[in-house]
Amino acid sequence: MIAVAISRDPVAKGVARELGLAGSPGASYLSTARMGDLLVLFYDGDSVEPPPEDELKKLGVSHLVVPSRHEMARPRPMLTAHTPGVAPSLSVAHASLKSWLFRRICSEKPEGFDCALEATHHAPNTEDVSVTFIEVGSTEREWGDPRALRALASALRELPQFGDRAEAQPVMSVGDLHYSLLTSEVLNGAMDVGHIIHKDVATADLALKALAKHVVAPKKVVIYRKSLRGPIRRDVIDALRRRVELDIR
Repeated sequence: MIAVAISRDPVAKGVARELGLAGSPGASYLSTARMGDLLVLFYDGDSVEPPPEDELKKLGVSHLVVPSRHEMARPRPMLTAHTPGVAPSLSVAHASLKSWLFRRICSEKPEGFDCALEATHHAPNTEDVSVTFIEVGSTEREWGDPRALRALASALRELPQFGDRAEAQPVMSVGDLHYSLLTSEVLNGAMDVGHIIHKDVATADLALKALAKHVVAPKKVVIYRKSLRGPIRRDVIDALRRRVELDIR
């Protein structure tokens, strides 16, 4: 089952208002509501601190979607999506769900906003439950922009229509930038992307862990060879070439 996690985050609270949800975080550590077939979790914490996996699994949650704020060093209006995770572990990635949501929020992006898939970063790490962040950035002005909040809310309303069957080939990337070079290929439906391993943290070991932590294992990995130092590039390619098709760019 897919659930939406509503935290104390300003974007999460704004999305909840757009969805007409009466619950609010803070009444108790964890409470639930229903929006048709969709389970909504309200919890007393930040977006990067969702309820523990054992609590989610007791509720029957297999996939968690987290609306959240996005911050960056040089702020600009953005809608983003990514899988969380911090080395040496990572969260479980749901490539088709993340890409499905990303296409839908970007199809309704307000004028003046950009769209970008982000590399895997920040907490939480999970072992069984997949986690997908959809975000509005990058300042308080955008976090409260009803147009951006409506774009996220509209995609969440459609979640019950999501099917587990991938719309496109599941792919992972290694040596990518923080704002993924695969963004346009996901938006045009050419691929669904799970973990995106940033060039600064890429190792063969992390690439193998990321490959294993997908709802559906990617059969292709895009490697940005120029972004990886020689020894790391060789190790990554050697570790992955026996397991998946490589697209070396």
